[in-house]
Amino acid sequence: MRLTGYVATLACILSPFAGAQPPSVEDFFRNPEFTQMKLSPNGEWIAALTSVNKRRNLAVLSVDDNLAVPITNARRTDISDFYWITNERLVYLIDIDGNEAFGLFAIDRDGSNWRELVGPRDGVQVFPRQVLPLDRLERDPDHMLVTDNERRKLYPDVFRLNIHNGRMTREAPNPGYVTDWITDHAGIVRVGIGSTDNPRDLVTQIVYRDSVDDDWRVLTEFSQFDEHGFTPLGFSADNRTLYVRSDIGRDTQALYTYDPAVGALGELVFGHTEVDVGTIALSPKDERLLAVSYEFERPEIHAVDPAFAALREAIDTALPNTFNRVVSVSDDEQRMLILASSDIDPGGFYLLDRPRSQLRFYASRMSWLSTTALAEMQPVTITARDGVVLHAYLTLPNGSSGKNLPLILNPHGGPYGIRNHWGFEREVQFLASRGYAVLQVNYRGSGGYGKEFMDIAQRQWGLAMQDDLIDAVRWAIAQDIADPDRICIYGASYGGYAAMVGITTNPELFRCGVNYVGVVDLPELYAYWSASPIASGTEAWFKRAIGDPRADRARLAAASPINNLRGLDVPLFIIHGRRDPRVPVAQAEALTRALRRLEVDFDLLIKNDEGHGFVKEQNNFELYTRLEAFFAEHLKPR
Repeated sequence: MRLTGYVATLACILSPFAGAQPPSVEDFFRNPEFTQMKLSPNGEWIAALTSVNKRRNLAVLSVDDNLAVPITNARRTDISDFYWITNERLVYLIDIDGNEAFGLFAIDRDGSNWRELVGPRDGVQVFPRQVLPLDRLERDPDHMLVTDNERRKLYPDVFRLNIHNGRMTREAPNPGYVTDWITDHAGIVRVGIGSTDNPRDLVTQIVYRDSVDDDWRVLTEFSQFDEHGFTPLGFSADNRTLYVRSDIGRDTQALYTYDPAVGALGELVFGHTEVDVGTIALSPKDERLLAVSYEFERPEIHAVDPAFAALREAIDTALPNTFNRVVSVSDDEQRMLILASSDIDPGGFYLLDRPRSQLRFYASRMSWLSTTALAEMQPVTITARDGVVLHAYLTLPNGSSGKNLPLILNPHGGPYGIRNHWGFEREVQFLASRGYAVLQVNYRGSGGYGKEFMDIAQRQWGLAMQDDLIDAVRWAIAQDIADPDRICIYGASYGGYAAMVGITTNPELFRCGVNYVGVVDLPELYAYWSASPIASGTEAWFKRAIGDPRADRARLAAASPINNLRGLDVPLFIIHGRRDPRVPVAQAEALTRALRRLEVDFDLLIKNDEGHGFVKEQNNFELYTRLEAFFAEHLKPR
């Protein structure tokens, strides 16, 4: 396929978008032209996920040419992610129809020498077997490091994997309770992060070793619920000091240095009083710290390195109307791929050629969507009934007065640690294009707002967390944004649970509800997890975060929507994937059986080839076509 493109200097303003027809369901939910782009280590090649056979497949193009050549031909399912291992060889991940038991495959950049390194497992289970990339091992071109949880589901070992024949040798056996590993800049496994096998409390444990020949030692242990602590993010250039995210002595997590030899936090690198810091960016050339991310109302990058700060300023001058994120960097830092996007811009990829001080536009993600057809996402602040300040996003239909609109309350999933973000969301834009205001609330327990905001959500499923959502709806009514007679609640995962709680406990507020892969029976969810090879540490999380299935039996039963269906007359649409490993389809099946016994009508869409959220293009076409009709029927004026 030929990519249209052009070259411009950093002083120019670049825009990939042209006019487009009013967007259809297919316009919003067909696969993007390119969902990811990554530079090869030497910066000479770009690999990308692109649509082939209506599936996300892998393509490669030269930075000096604009011809993208597909090198995979997946037909049943989509490629989830990919990585350059060398300049000639890539690996990619595929699961079986959404069951998240990912297999690992390798292929040369010209499409030759395809190899299944680790096959995906069939079947559906919580915590499925996964082999996931950890380190590409720049000094060993025939191998990479991967984590493999086949021996212990929650606590993976680290293996050295041959990228040509798939042979694996154990590099670092799990010393106990490590769930996440960190390597140093030489590819040595040096840090492990996990939770101890404690049935009463969720205790985070961080282990460390100075070299491959040293024994593991515990750097720290702390209660995830009751104490402040830190999380390692990576090594500094000296390969000894760690960068860590910590809330010790403060509410929000800030970026610090940490010396394992001393065992204490060092320099405060960057912190924000309102929100936690996010990820860090390190130079692939000399491992210096470049930047740290955070998000209050909009995503932000705090550049730590002066040279990188100047470079970002030049990029932002050239691309002034978008949030510009460096998504890939060559090993010598001479070439960078930048994704420029905004709330009304699905994004375009640009190649920065530093010696020439040029940006080259490569591709739009969704060139058929015009910015003029999309609606702005506004950050808003709402005060809950108990005085807690909630941050939310409001998207109003283009051309509307912003008053007396049909409203869709769209709670996010998770719930803990997840949050809504400012930026382009095709589902939100689809709903706004149909004339609906969309309200997304970062209710208590949402991630990024500090420890106190997380702690006050403990054991508040269906209680204070739900009150936040109800208070947000009442705020929208009080502001004359929402027509009180035309409000629907629609969410996925925990958001699906919140939708079910909404229509069963506040049916007077909602004209309809949509439960997408949502929980309806909390004790049954606990039973599903407990029947798997699950550690008591995760059981401890459930008991502290949601409730003890024995001590809190009555409360959990009352907070389970499946027990509150009698008398329900709010129209309901239930959506689920049969291969969902997180919230099993049994939850949706139990709900539909209960509704039929009560002779309550509902709409239903269950797909056999999907998991925790639909991925396949044709299934999304069906889902959103039916969703459009559902909302049109139930949110029309009386």
